[in-house]
Amino acid sequence: MSPSAASHHRSHSLLLLQKLLNLRDKASPLTLILDNLEQPAHPVLNEFMTRAKISKAKIIFIALSTLKKPPLADVFIRGRHKSLQQLASEIIPHVTPSPSSPNQKNILLFDTIHPLLSIPSHLPSFLQSIIPPLTTSCLLVYHTDIPLLPQSNPYTPTPLSVLTHLSTSILTLTPLSHVLATKAAENKSLPAPVFGLHSSREGVLLSLRSPSSPQGVVITMELRRKSGRVVQEKFVLFPSPPTTTAQHRQQTKGIGGVILLSDHPAFSTETTEEEGEGIQATFNLGLTEKQRRDREGVVLPYFDAQTEVGGGGGRILYDMGREDDFDEEEDEI
Repeated sequence: MSPSAASHHRSHSLLLLQKLLNLRDKASPLTLILDNLEQPAHPVLNEFMTRAKISKAKIIFIALSTLKKPPLADVFIRGRHKSLQQLASEIIPHVTPSPSSPNQKNILLFDTIHPLLSIPSHLPSFLQSIIPPLTTSCLLVYHTDIPLLPQSNPYTPTPLSVLTHLSTSILTLTPLSHVLATKAAENKSLPAPVFGLHSSREGVLLSLRSPSSPQGVVITMELRRKSGRVVQEKFVLFPSPPTTTAQHRQQTKGIGGVILLSDHPAFSTETTEEEGEGIQATFNLGLTEKQRRDREGVVLPYFDAQTEVGGGGGRILYDMGREDDFDEEEDEI
């Protein structure tokens, strides 16, 4: 990939994620966030709420596992032990456009979707009723390490497959420390390390990241365009520090940084011009002007045999030298 094409790809990919995080231009009405015990979705949800506060969007937080209202949330709805109909009746009044502000943007955040997955076939109608077109975006958090009860009908699609089919974007979260450890093992041709529940050993909670681990979340984005084309890219999100509502009104630069995973120092393979000039080799593959002229003037052996005048075309002419040993049997052949 040429430098200009690589720069265009980098800018285009970052722009897509920025539009998704900022909820601009109806980037994704329904976003599915896949997290786990090793990498919870809290940093990403906080980033969405931080950017939504800047754009003056109403943040509606549906708590199915959270006990305390987040500081940046405008509306806090407790959804534990409520049916889909009861929950929809509480959400719809907050997302319905009012005559005074018909273009008010809303963002629905479900801290977990697992309590609502008892009947997967009811999810499409439920989500359609609470997501008005053009004004509301919805974020669903799905914990990939929490098992679900087996379904009675084996031909019924799983809840994850239903959510994957309905979502217009999917964000899979991985700790940056795990990705860096896997990359370091790959560079040394060692087996990739295993983390968390996949290690299948006791004391699994001890494998969680320590405070000294590199801070950052690796986001694998799968964005589905209206044309049907799927855009996939990996990013590193450095979360912004948590701020209260009052602090946030004074600090508009508290947004976390986002870079491509390929631009991270551990994954970058590009060599800068300064590094290239500093590399010194013990040999030189270039040719001087005199060496180039001398090479062009060299006459290859048996060059005349390649022409019909000199060698009859394809016949090799060989003149015996003084040191050659004449063999009569070979001459007869």
